[in-house]
Parts: sequence; structure tokens; C-alpha cells
Amino acid sequence: MRLALCLLLPLILSTTSVHAKLLDKIVAVVDEQVITLSLVKRLRSNANARAQISPYIYQRGSKITHKEAIDLIIHRSLIRDKLTEMGYVISDDQVESQIKSTEQRLGLGRQALLNFLKGNGMTFDEYFELIRETIEHNIFNDRVIRPLISVTEQEIKNSFYKENQNNKSISFKYTLVDFSLDDTKLNKKSERRFKEALKSFQVSGSLPEEFKDVETTTLGDITEEGLTKELKQLLKRTDEGAFTNSIRIGTTTHVFYVQKKDLVESEIFLKNKDRIRAKLFEQVANEITGLWFERESNKHYIRRY
Repeated sequence: MRLALCLLLPLILSTTSVHAKLLDKIVAVVDEQVITLSLVKRLRSNANARAQISPYIYQRGSKITHKEAIDLIIHRSLIRDKLTEMGYVISDDQVESQIKSTEQRLGLGRQALLNFLKGNGMTFDEYFELIRETIEHNIFNDRVIRPLISVTEQEIKNSFYKENQNNKSISFKYTLVDFSLDDTKLNKKSERRFKEALKSFQVSGSLPEEFKDVETTTLGDITEEGLTKELKQLLKRTDEGAFTNSIRIGTTTHVFYVQKKDLVESEIFLKNKDRIRAKLFEQVANEITGLWFERESNKHYIRRY
């Protein structure tokens, strides 16, 4: 009797375990990794604590949705796979070293850490894996995303102007190519076509017969001082490397090509320059990261249920 019970016990336990797993709904699969409903619920239940420990990854905190939680787990898997491919595998010793370093920096002992985790509904094992995930995410950003980011000086200046476009102390200086035609050479229809003809001219090098008498003048280091209000606003609305809309000055119609557009660097610009660069850098990083996950997902078997 006792022997039969011993033989049946492993089978009973195995069946119970399988039944328990079947009760835990599968919500997604990434390659060979199964993402269960209980895992997603657990992540959402302590998302606030995760946001305190790793705010960049879990910035949504308790506001994280079911779908967002699944996406984060999928992204974690894609990042880990990419880092493994690049030769970066974060060991348990590296994670433990990072935890000890954080404890020393904050002047906390292990017990204080455990008390914090317990008070925020997180186990030490979950914290340990969150630190591993954070290290991986930092390497991923430094090695994969950051090299793809570019923020130009002109983009910083344009962004600063948009923030301060009603500030009369903000001004630009330009290098312009002025394309002009006497009004006697134009009618209303041809005036509307003038700008488009110049755009084509930039590519083909030829102008339609109706614009053959156009005069071209390069104007360097033009400041806003002395410009009419209408022309000043027209130039401010036009990006570097673009044509303005046509404008009539006297008896001549002009279209300006903005070859160069520089913000006159004022004290207020210099004070805000680093902040704007960081803001633009983050915006571009988010865009590139989203595109990276989109492309990388196509290389893996991913299914959401």
C-alpha cells in the first residue's frame, strides 16, 4: 500500500502542477518564452515600486495598462536577445555588485532594502531581476540607440525659436538667394507657379519659358534689422533649405531660398541650449527606439492572445 502511494505521489503532484499552469492564462509568446497573465498582473501590482527603482523603463508607474505591461516584457526579451548577440550577458555577480554599490551610495543596509521592498509589494528576487533589466537597458541605450541619434545645432535653434516666437528679443540672421521677377512678367496664375518652378529648377537646372527673365541675387549675413514686418515673419516661418512663399516688394515679386538660417545667440538662448538639446535628444531617442522594436519584432516569433 505504502509502495503504491509512493509510486502514485509524483504522478499526482505532476498532474496538479500541469493543471495549475493550465489555469494561468497565456497572454503572449516571444519565441520560446511564454508570458502568463499572472506575470503581467504581478508586474502591474508593483509597478509603482518599479518606477521608483527604474523610472526610465517603468515611467508609467501604476498607470501602466495590461497591453503596456505585455509590451514591456516583450521588449525586455528583444533587448536581452540583442545584447546576447553582441556578447553582453549580465551575470548574477554583476547584478549583486550593482545592488551593493547602490546600498553603499544610499547608506542603506540589506535589511533596509528588504523592508522597502516588502512595504512596496516586491520580493527580493523581483528586485534582483529588475536591476538586471535596468543594466541591460542602459547598455542597450548606450550601444544600440545612442549611436543612431543626431541633434543638430540648427534643430536646437529652431526649437528654441518655437518656444520663444513671441519674444521680440529673439532674432535670426540669414544667407538668402533672392529670385525676383518684375510684375509685368507675371500674371496671377504664373505667380502661384513661381515657387514650384524654382523648386524644380533646384533639381533640373532649367526654368519654364515664362520665368526665363528671373533675376538671382545672393544676400549674405542679412539680419532682421531694417526688414519689413511682413518679410521678417515670412523668413521666420521658413526653415533652412526651403523656399519662402512669394512676396511683392515694390513692383517686383520675390521668392527667397533660405540657404542658411542662424539664431543670433543671445544670453537667454545660451542658458537654455543644454536643456533643449536634452529634450530633443530624448524625443529622437524615443522615436528611434520605437522603430527599433518594430523592426526587431519582425525577426522573432511574437504572438499576443
